[in-house]
Amino acid sequence: MKYASGSSHTLIALFLSATLVAPAFAQQASMRGDGPAPAARPFSITRTDAGVDALLANDATVELVASGFGLNEGTTWVRDGKGSGFLLVGGLLDNVLYKIAPDNTVSVFMEKAGYSGNDVDNVGAQTRAGRSHVLLIGPSCSGVDPQGRIVWCADNDRKVMRLEQDGTHTVLSDGGEGMRFNGPNDISIKSDGAVYLADNDFGLRYAGKSPLKELQDGIWRIKDGVTTRVLSDTQLGGIPNGITFSPDEKYLYLSAGNKIKRYDVKADGTLGDSQPFTEGVGIGDGMRVDTQGNLYSTGGAGPGVVRITSSAGKLLGTINLPILGAEPKKQICSTNVAFGDNDAKTLYIAGCDAVYKIRLKVKGILQGARN
Repeated sequence: MKYASGSSHTLIALFLSATLVAPAFAQQASMRGDGPAPAARPFSITRTDAGVDALLANDATVELVASGFGLNEGTTWVRDGKGSGFLLVGGLLDNVLYKIAPDNTVSVFMEKAGYSGNDVDNVGAQTRAGRSHVLLIGPSCSGVDPQGRIVWCADNDRKVMRLEQDGTHTVLSDGGEGMRFNGPNDISIKSDGAVYLADNDFGLRYAGKSPLKELQDGIWRIKDGVTTRVLSDTQLGGIPNGITFSPDEKYLYLSAGNKIKRYDVKADGTLGDSQPFTEGVGIGDGMRVDTQGNLYSTGGAGPGVVRITSSAGKLLGTINLPILGAEPKKQICSTNVAFGDNDAKTLYIAGCDAVYKIRLKVKGILQGARN
């Protein structure tokens, strides 16, 4: 699809291969685009290694939290200081941050969270959601800093923003090296307040072909008002997307395509040596770690797969979200995960049209002040 060719966001990069309109005789069942809906598939867990049994009970299952988002992303659990909290979810089609309360009630938390302007004819990458032709214009990331302030990616404003305690909005950064970001896509916030950002072409209508593109895609560090590039996409070996720290913050995990690399984090915040960590199914979009260092990564456009990889890089298993298999075609994918609830043992999964959750045996790393 010409509008999104070359884009790096998984909801673009992975959508692209199936979004071109094919001749009628070549139509096949797929999660998005023309053609019949894929066959229904129930929820399942693939237990590749016995180590997954320490994380997921034998009778573990997913629960539908909410649906009707079309395409969603950027999940974060926000603690309220009263022993509870709520889930933030980015509505990519609606240009809002949604709030999901513990009773699963959905409300709008913030309007115009991805794009605050009014020139929608020239922003937002075009793609498909099921059969629909849509624009991705909403926020694709959110997080909470050590002071409890919400940070989010205003993708099409090409800015990283912060919500202050008094309700005002602060621009943390709109670029580096004298140029503007392409489209802030995902963040991970260190305990010292530094925001590490994966920037790619998500905020540009014509992606890599956009005349507005100024920077090479890459990883950036935003700290104390200074924005510094710490890695280019060339060094990473692909277009950056998922990003998260290990529990001790000694390593930064980065995904490009279906591969994840692990980088040493130096004392000054720069990145050191890297090692291939894992590759295969369930990689390509957001990811988070639990307190034991297991990595939960998402596969992007669909079908919905969450990969669980041990801290040693061993595939433990996958959480396979259900496929609805009905018309109108509803896209169930996996774009982001977040740990939540009082005990941090619930894994929330942004699944394009829906949000799911599944209980774990271990605690995850919550956003904000360290557990």
